[in-house]
Amino acid sequence: MNKGIVLLGAISALFLFTACASNHAAVPKAFPDSPKIFKVNNAGTVEVKIDNIKNQPMHWIFVSCNHWSGCYMRCQGPAKTCKSIVIRSGLKISHTLSDK
Repeated sequence: MNKGIVLLGAISALFLFTACASNHAAVPKAFPDSPKIFKVNNAGTVEVKIDNIKNQPMHWIFVSCNHWSGCYMRCQGPAKTCKSIVIRSGLKISHTLSDK
């Protein structure tokens, strides 16, 4: 009986952790001149089109959405440009975190 309860608890925890760790990334919508401003790489990160992108900070811009744990857009480049991309895509910013 105790082994069954432990197994059930382990399986429940696994489902909870995988649900919480799922990726709820928001991808910006295309707007006029968007191909000139940014691109989305294979990992889903929005990269602002500027020279030397590797030296630019990473921003997690959390946006309003219908998912219970929220949604975010990961963007590499100047913070002002990243926020502008979110706004021009029709998304509403709730808060922002940056690595620098």
